[in-house]
Amino acid sequence: MLSRRTFLKTAALATTKSRLATSQQDHEATQAGPTHLTVEYLRNPLGIDVRRPRLAWLLEASRRGVRQVAYQVIAASSRDLLLSGKVDLWDSGKVVSEDCAHVVYVGRELRSRQSGYWRVRIWDQDGRASGWSKPAFWEMGLLEKGGWTAKWMGASPEASLDHTYTGRAPFFRKTFMLSRPVSSARAYICGLGFYELHLNGKKVGDHVLSPNQTNYDRRSLRNLLYPFRDHTRTRVLYVTYDVTTYLQHGSNVVGIVLGNGWYNQRDRLAEGMMWYDSPRVIFQMECRFVEGAVESVVSDEAWRVSTSGPIIHNGIFTGEDYDARLEMSGWLDPEYDDAAWTQAEAVRPPTGDTEAQMSIPDRIVQTLQPVSVTSTQPGTYRFDLGQNLAGWACLKVHGSRGRRVTLRFIEEGGMDYGQADSYVLKGTDVEFYEPRFTWHGFRYVEVRGGQEALTAASLEGRVVHSDVERAGNFECSNALFNRILHNARWSQLSNMHCGVPSDCPHRERLGYTGDGQADAESAIFNFDMAAFYTKWVKDMADAQNSETGFVPHTVPFEGGGGGPPWGCAYVIIPWLMYLYYGDRRILEDHYAGMTRWIEYLSKSTDAKGLVVREEPGSWCLGEWATPGPVTVPKPLVNTCYFAHVSRLMARIAGVLARGEDAQHFATSAHSAATAVNREFLDERSGQYSDGRQGANVFPLAFGLVPRKHVTAVFNRLVEIILQDDQGHFDTGMYGTPLILDVLTSGGRVDLAYRLMNQLTYPSYGFEISQGATALWENWDGRGSHNHAMYGSAARWFYKALAGITPDPTQPGFKHVIIRPHALKELGYVRAHYDSVRGRIESHWRREGAKLVADLEIPAGTTATVFLPGDDPGKIKESGKPFAKAKGVKLAGASSGQVVCTTGSGHYRFEIL
Repeated sequence: MLSRRTFLKTAALATTKSRLATSQQDHEATQAGPTHLTVEYLRNPLGIDVRRPRLAWLLEASRRGVRQVAYQVIAASSRDLLLSGKVDLWDSGKVVSEDCAHVVYVGRELRSRQSGYWRVRIWDQDGRASGWSKPAFWEMGLLEKGGWTAKWMGASPEASLDHTYTGRAPFFRKTFMLSRPVSSARAYICGLGFYELHLNGKKVGDHVLSPNQTNYDRRSLRNLLYPFRDHTRTRVLYVTYDVTTYLQHGSNVVGIVLGNGWYNQRDRLAEGMMWYDSPRVIFQMECRFVEGAVESVVSDEAWRVSTSGPIIHNGIFTGEDYDARLEMSGWLDPEYDDAAWTQAEAVRPPTGDTEAQMSIPDRIVQTLQPVSVTSTQPGTYRFDLGQNLAGWACLKVHGSRGRRVTLRFIEEGGMDYGQADSYVLKGTDVEFYEPRFTWHGFRYVEVRGGQEALTAASLEGRVVHSDVERAGNFECSNALFNRILHNARWSQLSNMHCGVPSDCPHRERLGYTGDGQADAESAIFNFDMAAFYTKWVKDMADAQNSETGFVPHTVPFEGGGGGPPWGCAYVIIPWLMYLYYGDRRILEDHYAGMTRWIEYLSKSTDAKGLVVREEPGSWCLGEWATPGPVTVPKPLVNTCYFAHVSRLMARIAGVLARGEDAQHFATSAHSAATAVNREFLDERSGQYSDGRQGANVFPLAFGLVPRKHVTAVFNRLVEIILQDDQGHFDTGMYGTPLILDVLTSGGRVDLAYRLMNQLTYPSYGFEISQGATALWENWDGRGSHNHAMYGSAARWFYKALAGITPDPTQPGFKHVIIRPHALKELGYVRAHYDSVRGRIESHWRREGAKLVADLEIPAGTTATVFLPGDDPGKIKESGKPFAKAKGVKLAGASSGQVVCTTGSGHYRFEIL
């Protein structure tokens, strides 16, 4: 195998039949090169259905000031063609551009199943060409409906809508022959609600709880707790697998097990009866041979099915009942006798379009060992996993045939929310059990019914969630802050399942848009949320009322109350996708839907211009989950959000060069701000409404306070925090992150620090003092102890203390603002964020009387850096006087800040 250096040198010298001939200068090595190639935010994806996919790469450089000025992308239909220079899909030629993300493929039209192997090289600011990157690839899915020859099949034609019994999980199998070895094979599958796919006795892939949740199909909504008019779009997602290595010459067998998932969720009826239909699956496997022939195995009535298997019941909310005595030994062997099985039924296809799943799947990402095991009574054991989590348990047990063991899942605070699995032993030696089609929110597992004593080795905790990659990290000298971030991350991950951010992983599990938008920016700092949010925003578009523009409070819709700030997620999250990832396409794709949401809000106002209603019979909530009763007027909060998202839409319209629309949205925002100030601002007292923290925070945070009153309202906010609330939060899930932003931007970051540093109620520290390992739903501990919405405050660690902030005028971190607040209470702060252009690092620390700040700016990014102090003469960079520092330019010095600009690279500032 070629070394990386030899490979890049060979690739750089390759020629193509198009425009790869270049000058000798282009072949000269440079210290910058493209790496980490992705397509639609994914690495080497299989089965995508974006016909003009967007390509991206990072630049690696070992010197300062490196930037890309041009690129060339080549793509071919095979790896061999790519490496030999016979480019048959696309040769971009040398494109003068600094873009290294969202580069749209504009080559030959892509077909179903088309493979695209690609690589890229760049030219730096000195005109030097890099070597070619390592090859990457993507593969198209089934782009046309005609690409599917398979039928949807199930165990029965259609489920009754009138009862809550779901029956046993159906098992499907089909044997087939392969007369010769295959050169490649792909399996396309959508199993509703969840599926598990096997080939020749092996589970295919590592996904669990698959496919991701969508608004799948038509359904009859009945007995709803919350009003909802179903004028929505539907779609289902299929997953593509490379199954080449699973197949064998001769006899083969494919097996599929289906779970109820969200498609047939009949366990929890608190929100109403909202299930779709009985489980069903479509499966298509295409086997290609060396000479080019293709043989397919498709789901149809020729398959065999059994509902006599061991999964007696499976439900998202209640758990799984498994009887090991009913296991069908050998059912995944080609020679298994399935004469007792019945013929599969052709069933009604879902009404939703069948689309490729391009979002992050759930996986088992970690296994936890118990930190303690106690026997509470004879035959009952409680396992403490030391962490509130989402997932399930793997049980190791031995006992007599027919003995039932139950596992009850309990979170911190003692609630189990009806979560339980049961296992009936088959009576062999040691038996292992873990469920397939459910997940639980828990810290403790209570096991009852075992025949023998259990030990710590008898149970493990499986941590399960959407497998988003870590994007950022923060730590500092304040252990409390580190613990808050720990708890926030666990709650965020515990509430990412099936491509949806939920409120909690047990009681409701719903994709509340309000919780999601409040926490989104913090989640982006912590994790790579690009593909995840791309999918969820499309879910919002599906769920939006096509007639009125209303965006429901849960997406996909599964009930749940809320108010206008919930639906505002449909504007806020696309804007964050643009701000952090530079994603312009998401703004283009959803512009019409976002506009309809603004129109909906404009029609929800009274004669005063205040947002006072939502759907008929709705609660029209505003702020939520404050320490005591919510006293901030709903119309105040909701009209502030109307103004906020209208301003965002004005900016979005500007980005998309829709000047007339931008003016319209700006006018809408001005009218909403005027209504808020006219109704709620008391100019004499300098406060809004009752003066509670939230009442002043929303107008300040969204820039609605008249300029002449800003100082008075801000000072009144500070006074209320210090005198009325003794330095504690008095905000709910929306106001909490905003108050930190307002205080920081207003010059009182010390007071924001005080709010975050409290140990008494209400505070994050109070939760932790009570043993919390995740975030609570309410400040006083009522309800869930694993809610993600208050993770929103974590963004303050990155933006205020580490100072990493995106620049909306140059989104996607083409330019970054570094403005750390080096508070005297802290000895150090260390943070990084992996942006779409590479890693940004901010690390400052105190060394005696000196402050040292280490910064890393990725290639292709410039930075504006704010350093504490008034005198540039007291600052050194990499040991040199500030004025002589390479790649650093003084931009100004005033008000205790020295401002400079830099290019990419590593910088060490020493401030005396």
